[in-house]
Amino acid sequence: MPKSRWISDLHWVRTGQQSRSQRTQEALLDAAATLVAEKGVEAASVADVARQAGCSVGSVYHHFRDKQTLVYAVVDRMTEELRATTEQAVEPSRWEGASVMDILQGMLEFSLEIGRDRPKVKDAVYEIARHDPQIREHLAGLRSELHEALFELLLARSAEIGHADPALAIRFVLDQMAGMMLLRLHELFVPTELEGISDPEFIDEVLRSARAYLAIPA
Repeated sequence: MPKSRWISDLHWVRTGQQSRSQRTQEALLDAAATLVAEKGVEAASVADVARQAGCSVGSVYHHFRDKQTLVYAVVDRMTEELRATTEQAVEPSRWEGASVMDILQGMLEFSLEIGRDRPKVKDAVYEIARHDPQIREHLAGLRSELHEALFELLLARSAEIGHADPALAIRFVLDQMAGMMLLRLHELFVPTELEGISDPEFIDEVLRSARAYLAIPA
């Protein structure tokens, strides 16, 4: 299956300026994310972060008031970048002329690509969220924003869908795809039935299932 042309220019959007101070701050955030992902929130110390980033402990406190501020900054950076990335991905003008299946294929490919970018940062954020209900709620809100934008893109093409209730069918497919993507990217319940197949095969089978449920002619 050829790669979708609709997402050829999409990438993970990095936000913020890159002055010397910003580069130091980015290095500290990367170090904190790596250590939190490897050790957990409690075990990752400010001294460890400074050592990992090649900075002094004083430099950490110059940029962040305390360890909690640093940890929250790891989350803030990723969520800001995630929002910028998804806004780019679901911009309606990007998908002009695209069919329902074009959109589903493009978003599956893009989700796999960005889901594997900077895994330590994402693992750290999920670890932090595991201990903080407010952050879990915030991340859930971001996912809801993406799903709602995708829902609107697909609903605008409901004439292509043969299911008796297109709105319900779209929401079902989006939830199904999100669950399968979670399994594939994070391997929460390995082994899965599809762990041995390639990404293109995985995408092809997910699309085959979605097409059949949505009742879209081949």
